[in-house]
Amino acid sequence: MTDAHLPRSALPRPGETVPDERTMQYRRVACGHCGAVVQAAKFSIQHTSVQWDTAAVRRCAEFARRSDAGEQTPLIERCEAMRSSIEAAALDGQLPVAPP
Repeated sequence: MTDAHLPRSALPRPGETVPDERTMQYRRVACGHCGAVVQAAKFSIQHTSVQWDTAAVRRCAEFARRSDAGEQTPLIERCEAMRSSIEAAALDGQLPVAPP
């Protein structure tokens, strides 16, 4: 059923937020390159939530390299090695992808 087929009362009003009723399962994922461990959840194939703690940031080889080059770690968008590890965990079924 598309939005065009829903009754007007079921559609959100402009500016209204719609709660996401999917339950997320955060799982520990270790980086295959440096061993840093984060908590990750897949809201969809495209949307991943990653929670870094201080220990993971300190252990991350890419963050260390970029920090040594003068970047501030809070401004580093992602670690490509961790991203690959999270995708591999999702493909292996170790990190569930929430149904739409």
